[in-house]
Amino acid sequence: MNEEDIIVKRFKELALKAYNGGYYTCTGFLGIAEISLLKELCAKDADMRDIPYTLYGGMPGCERCMAAFGSRELFGYDHVFPIECVVIKPRMQKYADRLSHRDILGAVLNLGTARSAIGDIYISDNTAYMFCAENMREYITDNLEKVKHTFVTCEIADSLPDIESSRKTEQYQAASERMDAVVSKAYKMSRSDALALIKSGRAYINGFSCESAGRVLKANDIVTVRGYGRFEYMGVAKTTAKGRLIITVNKWC
Repeated sequence: MNEEDIIVKRFKELALKAYNGGYYTCTGFLGIAEISLLKELCAKDADMRDIPYTLYGGMPGCERCMAAFGSRELFGYDHVFPIECVVIKPRMQKYADRLSHRDILGAVLNLGTARSAIGDIYISDNTAYMFCAENMREYITDNLEKVKHTFVTCEIADSLPDIESSRKTEQYQAASERMDAVVSKAYKMSRSDALALIKSGRAYINGFSCESAGRVLKANDIVTVRGYGRFEYMGVAKTTAKGRLIITVNKWC
């Protein structure tokens, strides 16, 4: 049994447990590939089609999400996701390293924390806002003292980060709205490199895997390319006199 089969088997077990038991069941944080598997499974599998689920990562717009199987209509109550947001910041910003998403994640995983316990991480003014499973909150805040060479403090967030402020609107001249054409412009790579990424299964549209380079994007499609980031395709702003398209994307920085 390969890794995908194991993940699918777990999804089915949790969904049927919720449906038969009359209570919500919940996964850990899922990455974009796992979310794509779940969406495809629920769309195609007859046993899963009638079992509702909700994806949530701590606030709207999160990429890494938990999945909860069940609904108010089935159980008569709403599910509260076991998610907390931890603020991680240098004790002295003046002497701190410049901290990145990778730095924060690496330091937390080095504590022995499972990847499925960690959600999205947003960096603002060298301060990290990290979503995590509720049962790991105390362990992380008690034990995370250093990121790279910088001593840090950890506390529960009083307010959530503004992820919209981390998006940057950019415009490019493109030959078409094809997936490979837009990805190549958004990530400043050759068309052939964009094609290779898409064909390798690293690209997603609205959470579904996309290996078709010729797929035409529509306004408000969310495109994720693993290892590069994600953006919202906003559509064609205008057409030049020579017939070239001026396209707009909102990129998460």
